Amino acid sequence: MGFFKRIGKRGAARTLAKSAHEAFIKYKKDNPDLPEAEIAEELFKQRCSPGNLNKAEKVRFNKYLEEQGKADSLFKLCLAMIYILLDVSEADVKEYEIVRKVIEEELVRSGHEIPSV
Repeated sequence: MGFFKRIGKRGAARTLAKSAHEAFIKYKKDNPDLPEAEIAEELFKQRCSPGNLNKAEKVRFNKYLEEQGKADSLFKLCLAMIYILLDVSEADVKEYEIVRKVIEEELVRSGHEIPSV
């Protein structure tokens, strides 16, 4: 992967994590009794609904549902979204670890506690 493409994916991952955290906080404010898992699932449905995805993203979305089933934390939601939207998976070991760390850092900076995955 080229230098600029790697930098772009890191920036996109940071933006994605920040946006997901903001949506999570808003949803939690409106639904204070809902646990993180339910909020993450709802945000997953909203952000990754097939109507919002292009053809390649729909393929990755369906594959994610078959293999993972759900995104039951904000962190897992972000990881699902980088796979579906940015096409970064665990198979891309180096890039995945870098992007995963970027997401973790952004969520922690935002005040979100990361569960052990």
